[in-house]
Amino acid sequence: MNKKQLISFAIVLALGAGLTLLALKTGKPHSHDEHGHDHDAHGGHEAAEAEVAKGPHGGRLLSDGDFATEVTIFERGVPPEFRVFLYEKGQPIDASAAKVTIELHRFGGRLDKIGFAKRQDYLLGDMEVVEPHSFDVKVVAEHGGKTSRWEYDSYKGRTTMTSEAVKNSGIVIETAGPAKIKTALKVNGRVVPNEDHMTHVIPRYPGVVKQVRKRLGDAVAKDEVMAVVESNDSLQSYEVKSSIAGTVIQKHVTPGEFVKEGEMIYTVADLGTVWVDLNVHRKDFNKLKVGEVVTLFASEGQTNATGAVSYISPFGAKDTQTMLARVELPNPTGAWRPGLFVSGEIIAEEAEVPVAVKASALQTFRDWDVVFMQDGGMFEIAILELGRRDSEWVEVLSGLPAGQKYAAENSFIIKADILKSGASHDH
Repeated sequence: MNKKQLISFAIVLALGAGLTLLALKTGKPHSHDEHGHDHDAHGGHEAAEAEVAKGPHGGRLLSDGDFATEVTIFERGVPPEFRVFLYEKGQPIDASAAKVTIELHRFGGRLDKIGFAKRQDYLLGDMEVVEPHSFDVKVVAEHGGKTSRWEYDSYKGRTTMTSEAVKNSGIVIETAGPAKIKTALKVNGRVVPNEDHMTHVIPRYPGVVKQVRKRLGDAVAKDEVMAVVESNDSLQSYEVKSSIAGTVIQKHVTPGEFVKEGEMIYTVADLGTVWVDLNVHRKDFNKLKVGEVVTLFASEGQTNATGAVSYISPFGAKDTQTMLARVELPNPTGAWRPGLFVSGEIIAEEAEVPVAVKASALQTFRDWDVVFMQDGGMFEIAILELGRRDSEWVEVLSGLPAGQKYAAENSFIIKADILKSGASHDH
């Protein structure tokens, strides 16, 4: 190879090295959490093009000249806590050699300020690092008369969606706040005639039945003749009438039959009102009071009804260990027919709670009950401690402040987007 060829070859090598260096410098930047994990914009893991600097304890190594801090979250056997290790020129130094503070800027503007005190060979944070571990982190260390500052982000359970994507997905946004939680008892029962509006038709004298004028289910007017009986004593016929208007619900007579004195031949009931006798489980006895609202669920094609508990039996049923609670129900159209089985809910308590979310908003994330908070196009999990609930609302004891917006409908779409991005990080 002559001199000219050698010079050309050297230039090619130099260009190749330069391009390689440029590619490394302009590669996609990465965000790494304090565990040393690599995350994309959703908070999910992605293959790192350049590994974040890690310390001997597996935490994030933050350097400023010869001085460095290693930030870790330790959570084996204890609530999650920050532990910070100090180094100078690559060697561990005493934990008291620097003053460290960490600020965690969380979703919705919440801020945790953490101070540190020496513990063995590390600095221990003075508060628990509560889940979710999703925040922008600011670290400040004062060492040797110099202040070092670092910032990084660590997102978990977070994603972003355009307003158009939110709209097209049918996601409905609500605001957490006060609500009335209704404690409902599930009950079953049966429609029966109202015994206060019912009469037994009884002949006055014994004799032979000459005429039977009413059949089972027939309507009866007040003082209408229902049968004619020939008296056994006088051999004179007399009319047997109904004392109320109503419907024949029982019939125990046929023509030519002999009836005794005091023998019931018909039962007539006014079905303009009926009783609904409900069976209440033993564990719910003490929750029940007269006057409590009951929603009765009718069969398909029939309108549900609402009434109130009018009577509670002082006795329990020996065979079923249940107690009878009765609702007197208006029945102007006759739709609630005696003998039909029904189900219902008794509203045993109605309590105003300061913070509640729609039941439809709840999702599970890892082993947590969560909703997805919303701030513009950003969504993030809120880990909730739940209290009382009904079919519409769930009380929030902690984890979500009043006034926070959240996804109330179709929140499973947000969960799927986060899981797709790999954001369900397990420590």
